[in-house]
Amino acid sequence: MMLSRTFVLVSLGTLLGSLFLSSCGGGEDKLLETIETTDEYGYKERIQRRKDNKQRQGLFARISPEGKLVEEAYYEADSLEGLRVMYYTSGDSQIVETYQRGRFEGPYREYHENGKLLQVGQYINNSMEGVWKTYYPDGQLSEEVTFHNSEENGPFKQYYPNGKLKTAGTFKEGDFEDGELKLYDESGTHIRTMNCQMGKCKTIWQAEGAADE
Repeated sequence: MMLSRTFVLVSLGTLLGSLFLSSCGGGEDKLLETIETTDEYGYKERIQRRKDNKQRQGLFARISPEGKLVEEAYYEADSLEGLRVMYYTSGDSQIVETYQRGRFEGPYREYHENGKLLQVGQYINNSMEGVWKTYYPDGQLSEEVTFHNSEENGPFKQYYPNGKLKTAGTFKEGDFEDGELKLYDESGTHIRTMNCQMGKCKTIWQAEGAADE
């Protein structure tokens, strides 16, 4: 599932070519210039921009003092457009975001340093929406949470590292449990049911022998 650096470079290059040709037409590349700056920590930034209005237009790259690619993106009319990718020092992808006119729009992926997927979700109109999933470093599902307007709103499930269900309930207006909340032990056995109101929970059923909270 890891999005490799090679794949991202090809994707960004293809995006650059298609967007540039469709928006500017042939020969218009003469209107662009490449600017390179280095900050006080030795990080180098390379941008393409229009010569007339100085707006960023084209590829952006940030490079570490050791010469490692740290970040790359594409700009259209001075706004992020399409993929923006951050990299680990190994060269593997760390975060892959998608933009439209400078706003989050589309899939989001984050990776553990070992290359396994850490988190995946979807942005709609600059807002986290739908089910977002988080994974343990070995690839095992850790949590799935429903988002609306960038807040945890809706059903959620949490899992033990062994894959067994740990918790199942509903979040409301953030990480406040609301309604029925079920808890399970590491074998997957249902041990407790709680009734919650905006994060305040009370046990309404408990399996025999289950420890009190």
